[in-house]
Amino acid sequence: MFEGQRQMPVEATDLDLIRAMASGDTHALDSLYARHGPALLGYLTGQLGNNRQIAEEVLQDVMLAAWKSAPNFRGDSKVRTWLIAIARNQAINIRRKRKLTLTELHESYDSDSTGPLERMVRESRAELLHEALKQLPEQQRETLELVFFHQLSGPEAADVMGVSVGTVKSRLHRAKETLRRLLGDEDMF
Repeated sequence: MFEGQRQMPVEATDLDLIRAMASGDTHALDSLYARHGPALLGYLTGQLGNNRQIAEEVLQDVMLAAWKSAPNFRGDSKVRTWLIAIARNQAINIRRKRKLTLTELHESYDSDSTGPLERMVRESRAELLHEALKQLPEQQRETLELVFFHQLSGPEAADVMGVSVGTVKSRLHRAKETLRRLLGDEDMF
């Protein structure tokens, strides 16, 4: 092992990894990246116009920001929520600089494959949902994505977006109502 690295136990929590990063342990950063990198990449890909190359670059910036901020992490939120908040801010900055627009959700969110007929029905329904999601205001769409696709709680999504829990609830309610209307499916949510 190199200086500044120590072997982290497999059962190390995210908080253990952040504490180790704050002490200069680069192995902890590698472990945190392995644990959260794929989900962050999926989130960033959707936020950055489905441009995987830019998303991969921004993911590196996210992990560098996490490395630098690790000593200041107070543990007020889950590490995953903190990382998504960093990713969100990085994505907003890149979109402003490069004039990127949001596109449909990353393909990795499709459910497991089934038979050909079920897959065709699921893909057709997913396409309708993607089109309906594009019609939502950006804030409602982002709220739905954080809660349903990234499985953040209401308070966690509020932390990421810097809004109140009540705002998250009202955005979710309005987004669901709009999707029901667009999809003609009263039993969807």
